[in-house]
Amino acid sequence: MSLNKWIKEWYDLYEAELDEMMHDIWAHPETGLKNGYAAKRAAEFAKTHGFPDAMLMRAGQGIKPSDNPNTVFATYGEGKPVIAIVGELDALPGLGQSDSPYKDEIEGAGHGCGHNLIAGSCMGAACALRYAMEKEGVKGTLKLVEAPGEEVGRGKSLLAFDGMWSDCDACIMWHPGSAEFNTEPQHGLCMMGVNFEFHGKTAHATRPWAGRSSLDAVQLMNMGAEFLREHVTKDCIYHYQITNGGMAPNIVPDFASVKYFLRSASTETTKDLLRRVVLCAQGAAMQTETELDYGVIFLIPYFYTNDTLSKKLYEASLKVPDIEYTEEEIQWAKDLYKNYFGAENAPEDPEDLLPSAKKTYEGLMKELTATDASDMSYFCPTAHVHGGGEIKGLPGHHWTVTACSGTQVGMKGAVRAGKVLAQGALDLFGDEETIAKMWEEFHSLDIPAYEDVYSAPMKPEEF
Repeated sequence: MSLNKWIKEWYDLYEAELDEMMHDIWAHPETGLKNGYAAKRAAEFAKTHGFPDAMLMRAGQGIKPSDNPNTVFATYGEGKPVIAIVGELDALPGLGQSDSPYKDEIEGAGHGCGHNLIAGSCMGAACALRYAMEKEGVKGTLKLVEAPGEEVGRGKSLLAFDGMWSDCDACIMWHPGSAEFNTEPQHGLCMMGVNFEFHGKTAHATRPWAGRSSLDAVQLMNMGAEFLREHVTKDCIYHYQITNGGMAPNIVPDFASVKYFLRSASTETTKDLLRRVVLCAQGAAMQTETELDYGVIFLIPYFYTNDTLSKKLYEASLKVPDIEYTEEEIQWAKDLYKNYFGAENAPEDPEDLLPSAKKTYEGLMKELTATDASDMSYFCPTAHVHGGGEIKGLPGHHWTVTACSGTQVGMKGAVRAGKVLAQGALDLFGDEETIAKMWEEFHSLDIPAYEDVYSAPMKPEEF
């Protein structure tokens, strides 16, 4: 088995240009839903490489051109099947970092989750696949979608309500990771972001009895949530951040706010977890005689994986060569490893440092994930492959990932992943038997209607 010759030829011709695009997006990081530069840069590349009608649109405002874009959408071909290759464009706040192997912060956002690489894997895969489809006369429809807000949990959901995934037969994408490349599906946690605001009455600290402290309410709510941990199931995870705690220590604050992230193994459990955390907030408001406002700011529903599609991508991955890193890249990775761990030495075996091989397919993994790729899984068979493009053992959402994402260490991972996505999609076109099996598995899961999942109290608000 070997990589399709046309996919290989496209990468041989244009990989350097693809790397330039990934690095340019890395050098201009933008946070969720504010991806104007990245979207325009990606659309420019798409138009140059086979998608002349690539559209700049804004998620949540319909599939139409926008003067304030954050998303790229393009198609090639016609008819069934419809396969979407999906990327991401957004960076993380506060993770600006140079491409040095030591901590070298740059003020502002940074690609600490490698979404510039995801953008490149999608773009390369779609352009190479379009090239092969044209050369071989392959029938079907290819969708290229660069999505805008995974880190805020809204991008693919907004696109879902735009109708982006409604006609798809498969949605596929890749995410970098600090382990070997693999196509095995992971358990997808349901995740929700919620803002809580308390409104009280200000007073000077010399007359505190005249005030009603909103910060007291936040602290009481958080204490209640801490005691709640003992009484929820083990799959429930939650975290909080005080986003406003007042202006000065000697002023009783009339406004304070806290943001919660709630996670569990099912949508229903997350709904109940929300109910119980809201009770903590309401109790705190009652105790402090403050007023409470709260609203869901994003929802990542349960991810319905598709074993048939994931196995098909695994078969495609066997046709793609493993990554070959240069001695300079390996040394860079060793330097970063030593700087992060404070170790005298890094692993000598490159595979223990920069995994380049592919993991054997063994089925559903025990690892947990939460990604808005789950939103696509309510409409069609969906696969979210992962691994490569990072140094083994290092954490996500970290300056080390930002550094990797700006170098060939990361970009080689994206190129390999793009070849797998392109080959997998090409193998699906015309494979009616596998597509039918994918849909049979999809319908066996008893997936709820998307609108029901997003009904109150789960529906995100502008809050």
